[in-house]
Amino acid sequence: MRPLPFMAALFVPALAFVACGDKDGADSGDGDAAGLVTESLGSFETDTGGLTGDIALSLPEGTKSALLHCGSYGYSNLGTAWDLRKPDGSYFYTNEFHESYAATKMRVGNLDDYLPVYFPVSPDHDITTGDWLADVWIATGGSPTTVDCGLVARVDSVSDAPVVDIHAVFVGTSDLGLTADSAPDDADFQSALDFADSLWADAGMSIGEVTYSDFSGSADRFAVVDVSDDDFSELGDLFKTTSGGSSRALTVFFVQEIADASGSTILGIAAGPPGAATVTGTSKSGMAVTTVDLRDDPREVGLILAHEGSHFMGLFHTSEKAGDRHDPLSDTPECGASANTDGNGYLDREECAGKGADNVMFWAPAVDTSDVMTADQGWVIARNPVAK
Repeated sequence: MRPLPFMAALFVPALAFVACGDKDGADSGDGDAAGLVTESLGSFETDTGGLTGDIALSLPEGTKSALLHCGSYGYSNLGTAWDLRKPDGSYFYTNEFHESYAATKMRVGNLDDYLPVYFPVSPDHDITTGDWLADVWIATGGSPTTVDCGLVARVDSVSDAPVVDIHAVFVGTSDLGLTADSAPDDADFQSALDFADSLWADAGMSIGEVTYSDFSGSADRFAVVDVSDDDFSELGDLFKTTSGGSSRALTVFFVQEIADASGSTILGIAAGPPGAATVTGTSKSGMAVTTVDLRDDPREVGLILAHEGSHFMGLFHTSEKAGDRHDPLSDTPECGASANTDGNGYLDREECAGKGADNVMFWAPAVDTSDVMTADQGWVIARNPVAK
């Protein structure tokens, strides 16, 4: 069975939340800096079944993680990796549905304009150097389409105390008193960063250099980002504006609000998981955070930053909201569908106590109770190309 569309997001119902220049393609930015090897893999046309055929990936000696990225193919289409084959010809991943994602080495696939395929996403399934093959599937209704693909291989050593740099971009938040000039001395914003840093510290990660800029495009268009279950194009267009500067950083767009068509405020959305780490100018090149709650509870913004930033770097929810899917990590507790006690289809946080509700990557983390990250989670994010 083909995977369902997925977008990582935190949201709350609107009534309950009273406080809550595009580039034309991928740009490797400074991705060839020491520690990263980037390569353009060429263009591939899908057949009538949607498959690209073999895409050769040469993972150099010392590779710690790899990111295959392909696009663009239109926001209304589903893209996924059909399979990944190791140098010995065995399958590292095949596109099969699993009742428990502990049984597979990856989770991949998204309804969007661009496809990042990042591996490994578990210390139980490390990768080997050499010549790999990938086959990508793009659902375009039987019409062939052409995608441009590239590879980012991280080859530098993994630090015992990794850091992730943040590039904070402020989009229409001046009415909140939040700009590139004010943010370094803004007590609430710095408290949000400190709280995110404290949450990542449990996984051995810390925030490194933080740079600030005001959005140079149409703030009127993107200050309030409108999304729906099947249309994330406005968000993707915002992420496409990433360009220049250091690509080995996590680009975070701090917007006024992310508004869902159903009347909910979404607290944050990450491209992915995973995002197109170190690749700028794509719909998978960043993440967005709602700032409407910043003055009332900076920790809420910090939690969103840590949660969604971890999505970008390759982490999934420990348990999805229905309790039917889980991350592929062996040391994160799982909460099953039986914890849905009120019949709304969502796992209840109290019912999931001791079963992952205290983890930063629970589907609905809470500021006062979700502060745990595991060794396996730290292993994954430390190997992402944006980490140093």
